[in-house]
Amino acid sequence: MPGHPDYQRLLTTIYHQEPDRVPLAELGIDKPIKEQFLGRPVRDLQDEVAFWAGAGYDYLYLRPEYEYLGAPAVVASGTAIAREASASDHATKTISITQPGPVQTLADLETYPWPDPGTVDCSNLEEAATVLPAGMGIISGVGGIFTRTWMILGYEHFCYSLADNPALVARVFEGVGRIQCEVLRRVVKLPRVFAIWYGDDLGYTEGLLASPKVLRQHLFPWMEELASIAHQAGMPFILHSDGKLWQILDDLVALGLDALHPIEPKAMDINEVKRRYGDRLALFGNIDLSYTLTRGTPAEVRAEVRQRIRDLAPGGGYAVGSSNSVTYYVPPENFQALREATFEYGVYPIRL
Repeated sequence: MPGHPDYQRLLTTIYHQEPDRVPLAELGIDKPIKEQFLGRPVRDLQDEVAFWAGAGYDYLYLRPEYEYLGAPAVVASGTAIAREASASDHATKTISITQPGPVQTLADLETYPWPDPGTVDCSNLEEAATVLPAGMGIISGVGGIFTRTWMILGYEHFCYSLADNPALVARVFEGVGRIQCEVLRRVVKLPRVFAIWYGDDLGYTEGLLASPKVLRQHLFPWMEELASIAHQAGMPFILHSDGKLWQILDDLVALGLDALHPIEPKAMDINEVKRRYGDRLALFGNIDLSYTLTRGTPAEVRAEVRQRIRDLAPGGGYAVGSSNSVTYYVPPENFQALREATFEYGVYPIRL
């Protein structure tokens, strides 16, 4: 790995300037990959820091520890939807779209156990700030408002309720949105946090999980508030969302999005995204998880990383990463190839 962690490298990239080299960027990496890299178990926060710094990342991604009651049961059938990416469990499970959530009626909201944003545990972030090496920062955030809303209702019930009980949908969005914003106001004040990465899967490979009208009415005002909280604290606002997002990219730019991850290859052509939005959005990821990283050879991984850097990195605005996360079934040699190719080909000025 060349040099030491430097979170300014990622900030420079996000703001469309050229740092010393193209940074690496992942929202999550599964524990087996970390342990294979370190050659030992990952038992605590210090081990996490050792991995992220040792692997060449300029940051540690870490969120406060709290959750909402209502995630449907994990299933392995076709009646499922991809689970929202999180720091510990990425793209390796699916969850039921038919199982109802704990809230089915407006009356259920009266007894629903909402998290208390004032007592959310941020001690993991506070501890991390004391053990990071010099130059390394923390990227934090809050979980997705859209995802938590449909999980509380159950996805199928959420969809029916858009027509049958719109007041219920509005109330759940409002409850989740208010809490997430209040938590984020605490997070941005914590030491060594320098960016906000908001994960909320809004689409799949063929389209959106809800209509643009629904997202504009219920979600985007809350996302705009989240972006404003980040910007007022001097931090960029990054979105993770899988899927085909063409219908709402103008909305995302307008509400204050600074960077988009992971630009799923089967859903969107990243070169087209760069051509149309590259002066307004930094782009993270896109190294194909469906084939290259999982079933390809290290040579194929290197070739794809080289191509992305050549096409996207000149002038800044691109960070190398997977098209979702580095899952446990990525061969260790392919993860190494991704890193090493980034360090080799990503030195500025780009001359490939």
